[in-house]
Amino acid sequence: MSTFSKSTRFLRIANRLNGKRVFSTAPDRSASSRINQIYQPAGRPFPEAKSVLPEGHTLDNDAVLAKHVDREWSAEELDDIRKNNTMIAWGAGNATLNGLQHITHGDGVYLHRKDGHKILDFCSQAMCANMGHTIHPNVLGAITKQLEEIPMLFGTDFLCDVRLKLSSLLKDIFPGDLNGFFFTSGGAEANEAAVRMARIKTGRYKILSRYRSYHGSMGTTISLTGDQRNWFGGPVAPGVVKFSDPWPFSYSLGQSEEEICKFSLDALREQIENEGPNHVAAIIMESVTGTNGILIPPKGYMEGVRALCDEYGIVMICDEVMAGFGRTGKWFGFMHTTPMIVPDIVTAAKGINGAILPLGLVAVRTEIKEFFDKHPIGTGTTYNAHPTALASSYAYLQEMIRQDVVGNVKKMEKVQQECMAELVEKHPTVRQCRSIGLFGIIDFQKNAKGDLFAHYNEGMAPVMPKLRKFLIDNGLWTFMRPTGGIHVNPPLVSTEENIREGYSIISKGLSEVVDPLFEK
Repeated sequence: MSTFSKSTRFLRIANRLNGKRVFSTAPDRSASSRINQIYQPAGRPFPEAKSVLPEGHTLDNDAVLAKHVDREWSAEELDDIRKNNTMIAWGAGNATLNGLQHITHGDGVYLHRKDGHKILDFCSQAMCANMGHTIHPNVLGAITKQLEEIPMLFGTDFLCDVRLKLSSLLKDIFPGDLNGFFFTSGGAEANEAAVRMARIKTGRYKILSRYRSYHGSMGTTISLTGDQRNWFGGPVAPGVVKFSDPWPFSYSLGQSEEEICKFSLDALREQIENEGPNHVAAIIMESVTGTNGILIPPKGYMEGVRALCDEYGIVMICDEVMAGFGRTGKWFGFMHTTPMIVPDIVTAAKGINGAILPLGLVAVRTEIKEFFDKHPIGTGTTYNAHPTALASSYAYLQEMIRQDVVGNVKKMEKVQQECMAELVEKHPTVRQCRSIGLFGIIDFQKNAKGDLFAHYNEGMAPVMPKLRKFLIDNGLWTFMRPTGGIHVNPPLVSTEENIREGYSIISKGLSEVVDPLFEK
């Protein structure tokens, strides 16, 4: 046995008393010390980090304030920031940023560009600025009042009056027993929460969603999404299962709504049984498919899905993020069913306050509300039930009711459909138009056979950027469909004059940009 010096023994005893185990303070080169002892690697130099600031970072407060407070910014400065410091959603930065419209202010249904150009917003931004771009004084006052009282509270531990008042108003607006309300910061977050609730409530894990769908870009919702955007999300989230729509993209399920509905429901029933009904927690679907084509369900379809969910104990989630709060001419898209179905969970955002502030909603029926009265809800964020956002919604929804915005949508639906009929009559490139309320789309074709300008997975058809530029130059902005087509989703407060103005610009664009490409 190797011999320790007296000082080493004292150090070893001291370290053992301190909870440490030390074998030696100096290398022991004897043979016995190298048999079955702790492995000591030879070691190698560790590389120095390159992404460092040797001098650290100190903020020059005076210089920063001098740059940002009370001064005019030059066009060159702003353009430099656009190029070097700005990132954009979905598109490649360089290509997309160059086409952004630099807006200084809004006025009713119009946007005003920095160069003075006036643009009719014919898509309510992302189907959300439903009452236009002028905030009603009552809404502005409610936001200011809430900011003065308490701007933010952590919704898990604190409560305020406006949260309770908004919940009461929503209880009055929603049909049936949809009377439990959980507030989020947006639609994707609401869908994530709804899926979490369904899984906890049922003890099951599979979620069925459709191919022609969009439910958000977060971890689970990008997998629930069925269009090309889910390609960015990597592997599908565990438990997400896709099923086909009544309106597939490239083939037909029948020659009548009745036939299509029956085929779709029979296929869905078989898929549920193949997946194992006791494994399926929820079916999530948009009541009216939004960005994937404004697809209105065939008569009886939603009622049939509701019946299947009842039969197998599956939670029915209706995504009303786009369609909800008046866009379809009723408060919610699912209300167009006969008899009217009641989903188990409804998600919403956008129209809940015109997107003035970030806000989303999960509405649940009594049974689910009572379940989570006794069990943890299993989700939440810092901004859950943000008081200022809730205040904006409480005042906004009151204005919607006061101005009968939903009634205006029903009136303007007829005007929009008249304008669509005129386009079909006049332009050979108009393949089909669809709308419900002020939720509409115009599909293009490049020949009489109905061929599209681009296939589903080919990206944006070359004609569409040209049409977009023409429309903007002539005073209108809206969403472009990659395959060839445009959305027509004007603010819900639009007048007949606004709508006819928009279609007049669209008609000119078709005549000058799209119709010349028609293959006779």
